[in-house]
Amino acid sequence: MKHIKFIIIILLFHTNSYAKILDQAIVIIEDDVITQSEFEEKLSFTMNQYRVSGNQLPVDREAFREQILEHMITTRLQINYAKNNGLEIKEWMIDKAMENIAERSGVTLSEFREKIISEGIDYKVYRNIMAEELITREVQRRIVSTKVKVSQKEIDDFIKHQSHVFKENNQYKISNILVSLSENHSFEEKLAAEKKINMIRDKFISGENFSNLARNYSDSGNALSGGDLGWRKISEIPKIFINELENLNKGEVSNIIETSNGYYIFHLEDEKELENSEIQETKVRHILIKTNAIVTDEVAKEKLLRLKSRIENGEAFADIARAHSDDTMSAAEGGELAWAGPGAFVPNFQDKIDTMSTNILSDPFKSQFGWHILEVLGKRNQDNTELIKRNLAKQYITNSRSRETIDSWLIELKQENYIKYVTESDRSNINEIDIKMQQQWDPFAE
Repeated sequence: MKHIKFIIIILLFHTNSYAKILDQAIVIIEDDVITQSEFEEKLSFTMNQYRVSGNQLPVDREAFREQILEHMITTRLQINYAKNNGLEIKEWMIDKAMENIAERSGVTLSEFREKIISEGIDYKVYRNIMAEELITREVQRRIVSTKVKVSQKEIDDFIKHQSHVFKENNQYKISNILVSLSENHSFEEKLAAEKKINMIRDKFISGENFSNLARNYSDSGNALSGGDLGWRKISEIPKIFINELENLNKGEVSNIIETSNGYYIFHLEDEKELENSEIQETKVRHILIKTNAIVTDEVAKEKLLRLKSRIENGEAFADIARAHSDDTMSAAEGGELAWAGPGAFVPNFQDKIDTMSTNILSDPFKSQFGWHILEVLGKRNQDNTELIKRNLAKQYITNSRSRETIDSWLIELKQENYIKYVTESDRSNINEIDIKMQQQWDPFAE
């Protein structure tokens, strides 16, 4: 009887994982799995994207399927990392992202949804993938902010020796491919990687599409998007690409670039020149309420609504900020923040600023730091050349290291986590779980 009770308890504990196992697990990642149905769903979605965009599917279908599975593993690792570090994406954040996409397409969100469905794409899957992109983007942003540190001396040296960056506002549309190396790679692994990157480069020169090659062969985190890095100013291009870029014409592919992570090549798809423009700075003040085990989202939001009502009824914003804001530095200044240009704040905070008129008190909204209300005190066009130079220099140095930093971190993440590809024989063993279990139930034991 005790033995039966033990089995029931263990099975209940593993209910979610066990349900996934019965759906034919194809990859085990720590205590999580990727199932066959999840993979088929992702594959179908990706193939539909090809069809809708008018692109041809890669010729090497097996490599294409492997690329999708590897992308799913990398994504799942990042999602699990986010969960373990208390980072989550709320439904309203997904809504906002979807609204932005619809707006850029010139339609409403409901019209956008209807268009997606009419093209045979599962809107729920589309939304789930959007959530995954938001969480992985935020994870990578935090990894870069943690691992990439830029000193004042580096900024000074950059301004002194690379002043051409500030004289040019050219933008470049580039894509990249990475053939990665493990941290403790062997000579044979390095030789194989070098051979593979040469093969990929030769295929492009022979006329194959760079995006398809990236989807088929690249180990970079942006492989499924065809290696696309988008339009970037020279200050935003990875530093390891700069020397090659200077000698590259539109439409050409770079020479092979060797790094500690592996081998890169990149493709210069297009370039354009932009006119110089002034920077618009904004002056705001805010009140922050942080959440914790006691102060939930609902409590924080309700408190800010009460504070907003008091301000609207005549109490001074500055006095209430000093008494109640959890941002202690700005609270001492009555909630006021220094004049700042675009991108100085976290995305949700910046988005709110960009949509508000001056001298209007916002409704409560959430950022990664907690809940806020804010007021835009003023906006100005500022030709603050020195500050702009320093910000651009810091941004350039950070971005030049970001791709390599992320790729290196993803390699570490894979090495730190238990990952097993489940074969047909493994699945058979899983489906024949012996009732006579040992004291610790481990369906994946070797």
